[in-house]
Amino acid sequence: MVSLGEFCIDRFEAPNVEGALPFALRTAHDGEAWCADRGKRLCTEDEWVRACEGPRGRRYPYGSEHRDGACNDGRAWIPVHWDRLARWPADDAVDEARRLFQAEASGSRPACVSEEGVFDLTGNVAEWVRRSDRPPRPGYEHVLKGCYWAGCYHEPHPNCVFRNSAHPGSFRTYEAGFRCCR
Repeated sequence: MVSLGEFCIDRFEAPNVEGALPFALRTAHDGEAWCADRGKRLCTEDEWVRACEGPRGRRYPYGSEHRDGACNDGRAWIPVHWDRLARWPADDAVDEARRLFQAEASGSRPACVSEEGVFDLTGNVAEWVRRSDRPPRPGYEHVLKGCYWAGCYHEPHPNCVFRNSAHPGSFRTYEAGFRCCR
């Protein structure tokens, strides 16, 4: 883990192993349980953003300007057969997830690192976090941060502030993973 003052964050996306493929097709609830089993918790949105922006508030983990190829965020989008994925964990859903998967091993892009040594915060897999806004507010308890290998919806490049708040924590999608904090 990387210590950032009042909290620590995993250096890599779960399973937090350099060179391992990140988990995908995970719900926020999967992330909460997995992290808790390891004495950790899902990161809050504020913690995740702080880890991404670094102490100088950069737009991207590696600097203030987007750099093509620094992170795994420029892959082509592949049309999804949602009806197959909805049958998870049936064999046809597993096959569909494999067909869509374009993540890379954690830490395989050395330029995709924050100032403090946290890898793959943008691109690779989108990461579930606990939403940081304070009640009362509409919306779900979890949001996705960092976008994924095929970029962001309605954003030119994955960045530290983009948030996908369109899904409940029970939503399972082929490009979503998480990392843990403590």
